Amino acid sequence: MRGFTLLEVMIALLVITLGSAAVINTTTESGWKSAQLKQKTIASWVAQNQIALYRAKRTWNNDSTKSGQVEMANATWIYQMKISATDDPGLRQIDVDVLLKGEDGVKASVTGFIGNL
Repeated sequence: MRGFTLLEVMIALLVITLGSAAVINTTTESGWKSAQLKQKTIASWVAQNQIALYRAKRTWNNDSTKSGQVEMANATWIYQMKISATDDPGLRQIDVDVLLKGEDGVKASVTGFIGNL
């Protein structure tokens, strides 16, 4: 008689199962990382927008902090801005941290500078 033994069939099924599990795991992880990357990208845009808005206002004040929330990409983002002096008296440093509302952890941190024009 010719054919496969039960042991050979069981080993073949085990190999197929392990291969399928690896593919499913990789696909799931890729989707999760893609969503995280999207959030980080949007958070960096929010931070850069806040720096650009601060520059556009041309305000020049002492060290301060500012926070607020904005809507972008169908989500609410919370930003925390810290304006601090630098070694150059004509330059201020702006540090912006951005969080997704309702979640812990900073999604993006961006640093910019503004000059006293």
